[in-house]
Amino acid sequence: MDNSKAVNYVSVNNLDIEIEEVCRAQDNIFVNDDLILILNGTLQQLPIINVNETFQIAEPRIILVMEGSGEVCINLQDYHIKKGHVILVPGDSIVEVNEISDDAQVAAIVVRDNINIPEEIIHQPSPTDYDRLLRIFLLLWDIVKISPYRRKTVHNILKTIVSDIQEIKESEVENFAREGLNRTKELFLQFKRLVYKNCKQERSIPFYAAQLHITPHHLSAIIKKASTQSAMYWINRATVQEAKLLLKYNGMKAYEVADHMNFPSASTFSKFFKRETGMTPLAYQNTTKR
Repeated sequence: MDNSKAVNYVSVNNLDIEIEEVCRAQDNIFVNDDLILILNGTLQQLPIINVNETFQIAEPRIILVMEGSGEVCINLQDYHIKKGHVILVPGDSIVEVNEISDDAQVAAIVVRDNINIPEEIIHQPSPTDYDRLLRIFLLLWDIVKISPYRRKTVHNILKTIVSDIQEIKESEVENFAREGLNRTKELFLQFKRLVYKNCKQERSIPFYAAQLHITPHHLSAIIKKASTQSAMYWINRATVQEAKLLLKYNGMKAYEVADHMNFPSASTFSKFFKRETGMTPLAYQNTTKR
């Protein structure tokens, strides 16, 4: 992810009226107070996706990739997605869409209702599992069109979709564990999740090593092996993302961000931010004003 890019906060509750009207006018998009449901949506034509922009999304997303491919980064993890993938993205995730093929199509749900998705899942299930999930999407499409609207039924179907994707992924993880595979990859993912949650206050390798019950040297070696990048690269990357959100959307001054993110001083934070992004906090705020 390019650290010089702005981070845009995106919530369906704050969609421009024109964008929401465009969504409502399309036959394959359903919009109400609970969700936005998209069937066979062509990503290049959807008004709420912009390539090469970084977003923090407010609401969870559930996506089935029906055609095409793309390159995305979700909460510091880079993914190549393609036809047959299923994607769960928790609310408040930081997402960057780097590339989308011209033929990319998805079935997608933006959940306005309260659905618990603790962490992102990007997975390619078996064709049988994928077809079952698609049938549940189609069932949901039929249910949302019923009058009067059946909110409880819709909510239960949403929970079923999320639960099914989570169980498919958990089954694969258990198989890996039984076979003794991917220990390095799993530790790498655990490390990035910890960084994403704690970087506002903790930016030392010993802290994360202790959380994972390994030595700092071992952690550094694992991260380097898994990603070809250092552990500090990932810590700094997450820290910059958080700082950008505070600078742009909270309107904080450098000294306020420094205090909020546990930097020793405003000067230390400003030097860190300029080293990582090539610009001062104030210059970043000025270049990203809407």
